[in-house]
Amino acid sequence: MFSVELRYRARKIYRSVKQIVELVSNVLLFLASFLAIILVIYRFGFDMPADYSHEIYYTYRAIIRLFVVLGLLRFLFNFRLLRAEKGFWIEVLVLLFLFALTLFSKHFDRPDFEATNPFLFKVERILTYGVVLLLSIIQLSKQLFVVLRSRVKAEVLFAASFLFIILFGAVLLRLPNATYEGISFTDALFTSTSAVCVTGLTVVDTGTTFTLTGQVVLLMLIQVGGIGVMTFTSFFAMSFLSGTSFHDQFMMKNLLNEASLSDIFRTVVYIILTTFIIEGIGVYLVYVQVQDVVGIDNKLFFALFHGVSAFCNAGFSTLPGNLYDPLIRHLYGLQVILAFLIIFGGIGFPILFNYGRLLHYGIRNKIKCLLGMNYKVVYEPRIVSTTTRIVLPTTLILLVVGTALFWIFENHNVLDGMSFTGKFATSFMAAVTPRTAGFNNVNMPMLHVPTILLTIALMWIGAAPMSTGGGIKVTTFVIALKKYMGESPGERSGCHRASSINSGEREPGTFNHHAFYPVDHSGCFCYRGFRTEGNLDSGCF
Repeated sequence: MFSVELRYRARKIYRSVKQIVELVSNVLLFLASFLAIILVIYRFGFDMPADYSHEIYYTYRAIIRLFVVLGLLRFLFNFRLLRAEKGFWIEVLVLLFLFALTLFSKHFDRPDFEATNPFLFKVERILTYGVVLLLSIIQLSKQLFVVLRSRVKAEVLFAASFLFIILFGAVLLRLPNATYEGISFTDALFTSTSAVCVTGLTVVDTGTTFTLTGQVVLLMLIQVGGIGVMTFTSFFAMSFLSGTSFHDQFMMKNLLNEASLSDIFRTVVYIILTTFIIEGIGVYLVYVQVQDVVGIDNKLFFALFHGVSAFCNAGFSTLPGNLYDPLIRHLYGLQVILAFLIIFGGIGFPILFNYGRLLHYGIRNKIKCLLGMNYKVVYEPRIVSTTTRIVLPTTLILLVVGTALFWIFENHNVLDGMSFTGKFATSFMAAVTPRTAGFNNVNMPMLHVPTILLTIALMWIGAAPMSTGGGIKVTTFVIALKKYMGESPGERSGCHRASSINSGEREPGTFNHHAFYPVDHSGCFCYRGFRTEGNLDSGCF
């Protein structure tokens, strides 16, 4: 009897201690994350004495130690619960990395370390600031999931997330160290909106207005806006937040357009990994193209900025003339690389995953057959989705037709004097960038009227669904065109479907004509960042 009562009291005390520890941990994590964000803004956004920089750095080191201690406590009290989570190993790796960074921090404190190992010194500083900032974002992602639990609609949450990122980005672009001579709040707000919504519209010159700090902020806004605010936040929160409720997962299912709750975490991880892999390859190829160009100071950052801007279909450039700048105007290999990054970003993540699955399916069965194993080939007749069958052929047709028409229209105009390779690369880039990105590689005011109409049409059609591009989407265009061509002249007048449209009813399998409005995903009417006259880049109106 005594032992049963003792065990009951021990469990009661354990639960009380656990609740207190979790409450204190959450409060400390929130305060530490908030302090880290404030300090990083102060560190890179304002001028300060060198002593202040060292104090902020050591504060970050203390925050890392705090994260390690709180992470160990979390594992101690919730190991069984965490072990069942899909993001368990991610959290284990992060904790081990923090522990290693803390363990080796003593070697970086030697007075002669910066002089003897300048590269490692910079890497350690970048890792320290980057890891703390990342963990702070994770903490904010947890708070976002708390909001999800309060029954906020997915549409409202999506819009509020974009609004917050836009306003926060505008504040960061207004920091003293973000620009050379200052910028108005209106210009900062417009630039931040354009970056997050990846439209490519600019009211100031990116290269001459923003410092390296400002361009880094702009790059982060493009990356978050291109992939999606909710993709990042859901990845962090689902990786590091245990016990996400069914309602949370259902909301993320709607936001990510997934058919199954079990595919949410895998889809988000695939999106993040696919983005970074393609961007990494693109950044390397861009760097190879510009490494011998005189006039580009920080070539690595130039490659990083343009690689991310191209894949996210943003159209921003750090050069005053965009891709038509004299420094890179004749780098036709660079234009082709950026064009393919734009295509991969605008083709849509579901299609990339669909063909990745198809490749895995083919390689797996082929290897099993070649090894002579007693293996029955798995047959999946519907592995290629209907969306993929629509988007890929249509994209190829638009690219071929757009390249050919641009070449024909401008052969004796803006393409005059170029080599065959130059004409092809310029025409190809000019056919790719209107549909999704917004780079300009020619002198836009000199284009003929048919070429401008072609550009407007490509901007209107846009990219694929669930991609980083805009427009009415390729699938919408194909379905509407097929529907229009399949109707009789009487049906095209709209009289035949008037009652159905007015009543809001629609038969299964029919196309809703209301979806045919040329509205970009960013809220702009098919705008792409093409430079014509003046400072404001204009696109399809």
